[in-house]
Amino acid sequence: MLKHLLRGSVFIVMIAAAVGCRPSIEKGISTKIASLSGTTELGTVEYTVKKIVRASDNQIWTVGDRKILFSTTSYLKAGVKLDNFSEDNVSFNKKDNSVIVTLPKACLLSFNMPPEQIRTEYESYGVFRSRFSEAEQNIILQMGEERIRKDIDNLGILKEAEKNASEFFVAMFNQIGIEKVNVIFE
Repeated sequence: MLKHLLRGSVFIVMIAAAVGCRPSIEKGISTKIASLSGTTELGTVEYTVKKIVRASDNQIWTVGDRKILFSTTSYLKAGVKLDNFSEDNVSFNKKDNSVIVTLPKACLLSFNMPPEQIRTEYESYGVFRSRFSEAEQNIILQMGEERIRKDIDNLGILKEAEKNASEFFVAMFNQIGIEKVNVIFE
């Protein structure tokens, strides 16, 4: 009888120690938030955009016209800025074991159109016209970059960046035992 009582007491002490050593969810939230404190941005999606950029120069006072066509490849990275992310962005409801995470809306984090990925595919100019100068070509390529930037919403990159950021935070908080995670972008 004493042997069973002693064994039962040891078992109860082990359970109490295990429960007492288990970190609280609040501490887990603080730890996760602290792990992101040095992060200024969370890149969640990258796109490769191939675009044809063309220009035509038909001046009224000059005989002949000029045309140029470039193929370009651009690399876009989108995600959310986390430079102001803190515990104020996370609201924990102990009652239903849920968290609401408030993040800024996704934005374009980087845009890269490397020169080695730009090719002149076609160029023509009349007998009385000169070729496009390097400065003119740069202006045309800048206009192509502006068109890509304006078309970002149509590409769906920002929507996908928010979806991926949401999945990241859901997984992160599920990992510490939080059952419901709602991510809001403002």
